[in-house]
Amino acid sequence: MATQILVPTDGSGRSTERIQHAFDLAADREAMVHVLYVVDTQRYGEPALSSAEVLIDCLEDDGREHLRSLVESGDRRGVTVEEHCRHGRPADEIAAAAEELAVDLIVPCLSDVTPAQLRHQGVDSNRIADPRSPMTA
Repeated sequence: MATQILVPTDGSGRSTERIQHAFDLAADREAMVHVLYVVDTQRYGEPALSSAEVLIDCLEDDGREHLRSLVESGDRRGVTVEEHCRHGRPADEIAAAAEELAVDLIVPCLSDVTPAQLRHQGVDSNRIADPRSPMTA
């Protein structure tokens, strides 16, 4: 039974339904949800006192706002939600967070990271919910 669920999200509209399913699963199992937003520094670079720094700051602010909204949504549904924001390559950071947080299930809610990429990072397939099928775990 999943007691720790990681929900990496990019804030896209496409992820909304999937996030709600993850919250349903968490409520049914009295699980904690860890929502994760990764600022993709592979795509935008690490800030170094340049215009990239302003962009990264804006992306992080947007991500933190999205995460706060998910915490509030979880609160309304009686689900404990903890927010995490990181910088790096999304697949790497998701795999690292899954390990550090000792999650039982990962529910990917983003467009640029696939379950195959997570498996490539060493995440056990049994811990990844397939985004194309109904949720189980």
